[in-house]
Amino acid sequence: MKYIYIVTYDLSNPGRNYENLLKRIKAFNGWARLGGSSYLIITDQTATQIRDTLVQEIDSNDKIYVGLMGNKAAWWGLGDEVSNWIKNNQK
Repeated sequence: MKYIYIVTYDLSNPGRNYENLLKRIKAFNGWARLGGSSYLIITDQTATQIRDTLVQEIDSNDKIYVGLMGNKAAWWGLGDEVSNWIKNNQK
């Protein structure tokens, strides 16, 4: 079964190239950028599996959070593309 997860991160070395982290996030079945360093992704993996995949691309002093998105959400100002993505993928 596929779920939507929220992935957010805080990178301690903003000058470093984190392109591989973004590639890994965008490699999931579907994704949408909420803004800043926050994404929604669709996958059948667990939060732990997602985290373990993503931490391979960050430094030991960086932070990452992966949480399962519930089926109730509210938002403002995300724009039509992201809003429609949420509406179309949230069960």
